[in-house]
Amino acid sequence: MTSDTALRLGDGATPTESDPTQRLCELFATALELDAVTPDTDFFLAGGHSLSALTLAVAVEEAFGVRVRVRDVFDAATPELLASRLAGLVPGAVEPAGPAPARQRPDTGLPGAEVAEATRWLWLERQRGDGDSGAYTVPCLLDGEGAVDADRLAAALAGLARRHPALRTVFVEAQGEPRAVVTDDVLPLEVVDLRGHDAGDTRFDALVDERLAMPFDPSAGPLTRTTLFLRDDARWSLLLLADHLVCDGRSLEILATQLVAAYADPAAAVAPQDRPAHRSSGQEAALDHWRRVLLPPPAPLPLPVRGLRTEQAGCATGIAVQEIGPDLLRRLTQLGRRHHAGPFVPLAAAVARTLAAITGSSDICLGTPVDRRARLGADDAVGFHVATVPLRLEVRDGTSADDLVQQVAQRTMDAVDHSEVAFDTLVAALAPPRSPGRMPFFDVWVALYPRIDTGPCAPGGIALRGGPIPLRVGMFELSFQFVEHVDGMRLVLQYDTARYAADTAERMVRRLGDEVARLLGDPAEPGPEAAPAHRAFGGFRFDD
Repeated sequence: MTSDTALRLGDGATPTESDPTQRLCELFATALELDAVTPDTDFFLAGGHSLSALTLAVAVEEAFGVRVRVRDVFDAATPELLASRLAGLVPGAVEPAGPAPARQRPDTGLPGAEVAEATRWLWLERQRGDGDSGAYTVPCLLDGEGAVDADRLAAALAGLARRHPALRTVFVEAQGEPRAVVTDDVLPLEVVDLRGHDAGDTRFDALVDERLAMPFDPSAGPLTRTTLFLRDDARWSLLLLADHLVCDGRSLEILATQLVAAYADPAAAVAPQDRPAHRSSGQEAALDHWRRVLLPPPAPLPLPVRGLRTEQAGCATGIAVQEIGPDLLRRLTQLGRRHHAGPFVPLAAAVARTLAAITGSSDICLGTPVDRRARLGADDAVGFHVATVPLRLEVRDGTSADDLVQQVAQRTMDAVDHSEVAFDTLVAALAPPRSPGRMPFFDVWVALYPRIDTGPCAPGGIALRGGPIPLRVGMFELSFQFVEHVDGMRLVLQYDTARYAADTAERMVRRLGDEVARLLGDPAEPGPEAAPAHRAFGGFRFDD
């Protein structure tokens, strides 16, 4: 590396020619949560995935003063390869991200503060639909370990509310726009004692369902509810519920981890450390990317719905469940790592092949969430910090599993790199045709929820383990939710009961299981359903 392309550390120091690879080894190890790595350690084979790659990209930006994309980590996945790549990247491009351009509207005298674009989109979506349905609740059920003290737990919750303003925020409407108002509310803890109850477990399930069915009012706080269930045999469970406007999937893990820490030591769960936000590209550059990917817009999939889509999706939902055992999950993870991705990528590939097989369509577009905390400088912040992104895929007969997984991996990385555009901004800019009861661009939602595990229970402390649980209402007509648990992973297909029969959903789940097996059978070869490249739609197929 010559002096002309020497890389600059964030504190202004200039590394010597031997420093970049060593410094990158340190950054790789931190992002992977390993003690150390070598210059030839492959980030993804060592356990990295798209979101941890985003964390690494931001850390490299800060350390070296060059703009780094997730795609750079994807293409140069070892410290020595990334060191060589950095020499050709744009220097001096890392600046604290300024505030998003304000929309032209009066602001004088309005209550609270303007909300982020992504939050505004979510608020508007619930205004368009049935905001009181409970579909916008984020639910999490955790099994506890240790002798829990309800008063200490309540104090720990109150401490978290002081540290995370999102937990004390409500949303009011002013001039047709949402405004965020931070209150002084303290999170209450409801305690339900089921010990000695004749049908304790049955009663527990019923009480959880009751609380899941209670929607939040965004204008009235608090927008979180926590219930401690005391059960027989020294068991206890914690139900965490929050409105999506103040909570996302990653927030649940942050809350569980910090709650355990605050229970042990009220001073341990410190406030999130603010750091400058960074952008990998401007809004226009991101919009240009999405124009190339999404125009002309994908047509609605000819899914096996019962009648026309006229009502809001997800008003009432059912679930179909299939287990993915530890061996299958291990092999899916290995397949993902070979393509520089985590298990989400092969699972999304299996969903895409399932939809292509039953509809005869080769143009499959999936919706999925992207956690943007690393770019926003909000690594440990509770709140709504995700972006909705479309994954548009070409799934043709005869495409090998390896080729499809590689395509999904690349599209996922590109979506993460261009996720700064809020979904409503994307829709407004690209103006796709709008159909009643259908999301723009995609019909099907796919998400992966890692298992929450706060680790061993310390003496005198508590531990929490569990994860999200399904609702009886939803935001989408079909939502493939992959939830990790101690014995592997569970697929929960949440489907709109007004649009899909139960046996149709069950067939989709079984078909997905077949596609997972095909992906793992021989990923270098086309699946057994290979047929001529172009075929007319001949009806829904579940028995190929």
